Amino acid sequence: MNLITLIKNLIERVRSRLIPYKDIAAAEQIKTPLVPEMVRALSLWCELYHDRAPWKEPGKVKSLNLCAMAASEIARQVVLEMKATVDAGSEDAEGRAVTNERSEFLKETFEGLLAVLRLKLEVGCAAGGMIVKPCPDPVAGRIYFDFAPDWSLYPLAFDGAGNLSDVIIPDVFRDGEAIYTRLERHTLNGEDVTITQRAFKATHEDSLGTEVPLTSVERWAALEPEVTVTGAGGMLFGWYKVAAANTVDADCALGASVFAKAVDVAREIDLQYSRLLWEFEGGELAVDVDPTALYEKSDGKGHKLPRLNERLFRAMDTGADATYEVFAPTLRDVSLVNGLNQLLIRFEDLCGLSRGTFSDANVDARTATELRIVKQRSYATVADNQKALEKCLRDVLRAMDVYATLYGLVPEGEWAASFEWDDSILTDVDAQLQQRLLLVNSGIMSKAELRQWYLGESEAQAEAAVAKIRGEGKTVEEDGEFFRME
Repeated sequence: MNLITLIKNLIERVRSRLIPYKDIAAAEQIKTPLVPEMVRALSLWCELYHDRAPWKEPGKVKSLNLCAMAASEIARQVVLEMKATVDAGSEDAEGRAVTNERSEFLKETFEGLLAVLRLKLEVGCAAGGMIVKPCPDPVAGRIYFDFAPDWSLYPLAFDGAGNLSDVIIPDVFRDGEAIYTRLERHTLNGEDVTITQRAFKATHEDSLGTEVPLTSVERWAALEPEVTVTGAGGMLFGWYKVAAANTVDADCALGASVFAKAVDVAREIDLQYSRLLWEFEGGELAVDVDPTALYEKSDGKGHKLPRLNERLFRAMDTGADATYEVFAPTLRDVSLVNGLNQLLIRFEDLCGLSRGTFSDANVDARTATELRIVKQRSYATVADNQKALEKCLRDVLRAMDVYATLYGLVPEGEWAASFEWDDSILTDVDAQLQQRLLLVNSGIMSKAELRQWYLGESEAQAEAAVAKIRGEGKTVEEDGEFFRME
C-alpha cells in the first residue's frame, strides 16, 4: 500500500461527510507514523460502525450491526448518571458553591457539550477515540464544539505519555460543484501551541485541489493562517482514547475500537444470524399442487393458484397419485439459536461487556455472587473509560479557559471542575441505602455522613442541611422507623 492510498483510507470521514484526501502528505510535506495495519483497522472500524461490513452480501448475509450496538452500549454506560459541575472552587459559610462570571460562562458552555456527549462518545468508542475541540466565536461571544473521531484524523507525532503532540484535523464542505478542504494543524511545543490553517479548493473528491487563501472562503475568512498560543498548558482540545490495549499495533499510541478484538466473532454472528433467517424462510409452509388441480386461466393459457397467500401453493408435478403434498419441514431453529447465543456471549466477553447484554441472560442461571462476578467485567470496562473521558473533558475545560482569556469572552476568574461517576452497574444503591440507614439508627454513622454519600453534598452542606431539619423539628423516616430531628 503506497502513501497516497494509505492517507485516503485513513481520513475517511469528518462530520459524517466523506473526505477522500490523497495528498495531505505532499501538501504538508509530512508523513503519518501509523503503520498500514493500523490504517486498515481504522478504515474497517469505520465501515463496521456504519453497518457496511465487508462480509455482508445482499440476499445472503445480513447483519445484526452488533459493532455499533457495542459502541452505543459502552457509551451509554460510561455517561450514565454522570454529574459534572463547574464553579469557583470554593464555598460560602453555608456550604454553597461560590461562582463568578468566568465559572458561570464555563459551566453554561460545558453543559451544552454534555447535552450531546453520549451520541458523540458512541462514535469515539467505535473509532478508538475522538477529539473534542472548543471553537471560539469572538463575534458571538461564545464557544461551540467540534468532534473528530480517530478515523478522521491525520496524526503526526505523540509525546512520551502517548498524547497527541502534532495532528491535522481536516474539515470539508461542498458549495455547488466546488469542494473546500481546510487542514487545521495543532503542534505542541512545551507549553505553547501553534495552530496553522490552510484551505484548498477542488472539483473532484479524490484530490485536495489547489490551495486558496482562507479569506476567499466566507466561513474561514476570520481565521489566521498561523497562530501561536503561549502558556496554553497543552493541546487546545481534549482527546478521548478508548481504555483498551491496541491489539492491532501494540506500539501505536492511538486507541483501539471497543469492538476491535471481536471483529472475527462479529462476522461469525452475522453468518449464523443469516443461517437462522434462511432456516425460517426455507421452512415456510407450502402446498405442492398438481397443475391439473388448479384453476384454468380465463384465456386458456395455463393455470392459476387459489386466491390465498401466494407463497402457500406451488404448482409442481408431484409424480404421485395425490393431487397435492404439504411441505412442512421441521425447523432447526433451536440449535441455530443456541449457537448464535454462544457467539453473542463470546462477543460480549471480547468487548468487555457482561454476559446478558446481547445474549440471552436466562440461558445460564447464576447466583447473586456469580452475577456480581460477571458484572465486574462491564464495571472495569466502564470505569476505565470514565477515567479516560474525564481526562479529555478536563483538557476541554482548560482549552475553553484559554480561549475565554485569549479572546476576552469573559473576565478572568478562578474556576474548578468536579466529576461524579455512577457505579450502579456493580452496586445496588437501594440495598446500600438500607444498610447505611441501619448504621444511622445504630449511631455508627451520622445523618450528615449519610447525606454526603447519598446526595453528594460536601461536609459543610450536609451539616447545614441536618441543622436546618433539626431547627424545623421535622419527622424523618429511616428504614421504616420514625424519629424527630432534635
